[in-house]
Amino acid sequence: MRIAAYENFITKLLMNNKCMDINEIDKYILRTTSNNYNLVKKQLDRTNKLLEERYERYGCLTEEDNVEALKKGYYDLGKIGLTLEEIRKKIAKFQIDKESPMGIQIEKDWNFATFLLQDLLQLENMNLITYSRLLEERLSELSKNKTNKKTNNKPNNKETTIKTNSPTTNSSDIMTVDEICALLHLSKSKIYHMACAHEIPHHKLNPSKKGRLYFFRSEIEEWLRNKRIRTCLLYTSPSPRDTR
Repeated sequence: MRIAAYENFITKLLMNNKCMDINEIDKYILRTTSNNYNLVKKQLDRTNKLLEERYERYGCLTEEDNVEALKKGYYDLGKIGLTLEEIRKKIAKFQIDKESPMGIQIEKDWNFATFLLQDLLQLENMNLITYSRLLEERLSELSKNKTNKKTNNKPNNKETTIKTNSPTTNSSDIMTVDEICALLHLSKSKIYHMACAHEIPHHKLNPSKKGRLYFFRSEIEEWLRNKRIRTCLLYTSPSPRDTR
C-alpha cells in the first residue's frame, strides 16, 4: 500500500509540467514518514536512484566527454539518444514563456543539442529534484536532532568542554536556503520556485542532478544590486556554452 502511494505521488510529480507547490510536497513527506529518520532516508535513496535513471534515459555525458568537447569544440552527438529536433519538440510541450529566465536560457541553447538536452532534463525532473532536496533537508534536520539529543545526554567533562584554537574554514559567503529566506524575506516555497525557474543565482552540490541548493552571498548581493537574473549552469566544469 505504501509503495503504491509512493509510486502514485512520483507519477504526479513527473506528469506535472509546472513547479508544484512546495507545501504540498512537504505535507506528503510528513504524512508518509512521520519524521522517521529511516523512512525519510528510504524515500530519499529511492528517489535519487530514480533521478539517476531518468538523467541517463537519453544517453549519458561524462566529465571525460566534457573535457573532450572542450578540446574539440563540440560534443559527440552519437552519445545522445535524441536528435536536436526531438529535444525541441519535447521542450515545446512545457510552454515556457520566452521572456522568462528559463525561456531565455532555452533560446540561448536552441541550436546546441547537448545544452538543450540539459534544459529538457531539468524541466522533466524539476518536481522530482525539488522532492529530493526537501527529503535531504528533512534528513539533515532529523540527523541534527539526533546529534543534539546525544550531546545533551552526555555528562559534562573536561574533554567535552575544551575548545580548540584550530582554524576553521571560512564559509561566511555560503548561504543555505533558510538564510536566503531570512535575507530576502521570502518563503522557502518561493525560493525553491525561483531556483526551479532560474530566477535567482544558485548552485547545487551535484549540479547535473538533484544536489542540495546553496547560495553565495556575494552573488546574491550583486544580483540584488543589478536587478538582473543570473542562472547556474548544470555543468560543474567549464563548457563550450561559456564561450558562446
